[in-house]
Amino acid sequence: MAKTGEHLKIKPMGDAVLGVELEGRPEKPEPTHFRVTFPGGEIDVTRIGDGDYWVHVSAHHKGHGNFYPDEIPGCFVDARLDCLRKHAAEVKLGDFGREDLYHVALRLKVKRGGND
Repeated sequence: MAKTGEHLKIKPMGDAVLGVELEGRPEKPEPTHFRVTFPGGEIDVTRIGDGDYWVHVSAHHKGHGNFYPDEIPGCFVDARLDCLRKHAAEVKLGDFGREDLYHVALRLKVKRGGND
């Protein structure tokens, strides 16, 4: 039996892009959580029982109980939703349930030195 996640490898995915492909195949066991951390925050991809995924994006915020002293704090300052039948400037956060929604972007500001 393969060890969980042993097939996962960082690989090039375009110009100046590295990534890991989660396949979601039972014969290639993967961890339930896959996390990428960066200064100011982290992204966590969580596979749930029915084969769907939650994608969590977290800012390292000093007011949050899971903030560790060695982390660089961050905060969300902007967001964008992209839908097929609306211009990005027309989309509002209330459009999140649209079936033609295909991309969500969050801007996280890194608070270096506490002065930002």
